Amino acid sequence: MRSERGYTLFELLIAVGLIGVLSAVALPVFLSSNALNDLWTSSEHIGALIRQTRLKAITQNKSYIVRFDCPAENQLRALVVTGDVDIDTADDRCTLEQDGDSAIMEMETGVIYTPGDATELQVTGRGAFTATGDAIPLTISVTYGDAARYLTVSATGQITFSDTAPE
Repeated sequence: MRSERGYTLFELLIAVGLIGVLSAVALPVFLSSNALNDLWTSSEHIGALIRQTRLKAITQNKSYIVRFDCPAENQLRALVVTGDVDIDTADDRCTLEQDGDSAIMEMETGVIYTPGDATELQVTGRGAFTATGDAIPLTISVTYGDAARYLTVSATGQITFSDTAPE
């Protein structure tokens, strides 16, 4: 006669084995989902910084620069153009704090962005964009491993996102 006070060792081994199989199937899906989330979040943050910089430039009627790899690789920052050549062209401008500068934005771990050949994106007080080192529209690729997302910034400040590289 079987006792009704608990489970047998065999029943427990079967339950633990099923949990192990389900975990082994679910873990890669979970990790892949987190990687895509980091990719999308980082690309949206870049787009938001560019939009915010354009809005600040228009509302304050001042020029701004979104500088890539500022102050270090895989970081970016929006800087106000002060009109003082010594400040605006200083080698340490990315670390200088001026009224209107944004905080330093750092990409998620593993996420890399590439702004083509551009070193910075300028926006005038009227909201028009130009790029130093590359042409407008400027395409910024954001990658995490094999996955990629692309932002394209037009001369008028419109940002479009795509999962395929623009031609």
